[in-house]
Amino acid sequence: MDAALQDLAHGMREALAIWAALLAAVVVTFVILTLLSKRQERRDVAPGPSWWARLRKAVRDPEAARERQLAVEQRNAELRELQRFSDELAVAASRTTVMAGRRREEWEAAQRTQDAAWRAFEEAEQAVRRLERAQAFPLTEDDPETRRQHMVRMVNAAHRDGELSAAHLADALMHRNGWDPAEHPFAQQLRMRRIIRDRLFRTYQQASTLERETAAAADLAASSKRSLDDESFSATLQVRTAAPSSVRFQRSRPALQ
Repeated sequence: MDAALQDLAHGMREALAIWAALLAAVVVTFVILTLLSKRQERRDVAPGPSWWARLRKAVRDPEAARERQLAVEQRNAELRELQRFSDELAVAASRTTVMAGRRREEWEAAQRTQDAAWRAFEEAEQAVRRLERAQAFPLTEDDPETRRQHMVRMVNAAHRDGELSAAHLADALMHRNGWDPAEHPFAQQLRMRRIIRDRLFRTYQQASTLERETAAAADLAASSKRSLDDESFSATLQVRTAAPSSVRFQRSRPALQ
């Protein structure tokens, strides 16, 4: 009995050893075939050129050379256009500077005219006030013809000095708009001084309007000058920034060939 069991166990060990050997042979064969298949596939695929070969081919390729030449020409054209725009802005900025200075001078002249008109008005106002105070004193009696002659001499002298306009002179000589040759000379002079004062005040108002207009024009010219100066500076900076890069790109072409 024991001998039979030993023979059975010995037979099973032999059978397991045979099956293990067969399985190992199958696995090894599968691995070898797989490796051979992959190696054959790698042999069938031709190796590609290296990156240096591809770079040299791209550099020497006529089509690539034409593309590079077109890129260089386009870059140079853009640079020339930018330079032209910068030059135009510089010229415009220079003209605007001259115009701003001219507007500034016009404004300063208008200010001086306004100040002079105000001083003239103040003097006329003081003359009117002096005559108004003089009317408080008793008036002397004189000949009406003497009064008329005094009025004629007075208005003619004022017109000759530029204080009265031709229209006011005509009103006085033709006794219109309140002019009365029979009035006392003080009253006649007071009327004339009031007319002169009102005329000078209107002149001052016109000078003030002109001063405001020239001030606005000067401010606008100064603002335009600053804006064009900024644009001209930006354009010049772009040209200076773009020019070195274009030169570097052109110089790098022979090194690649």
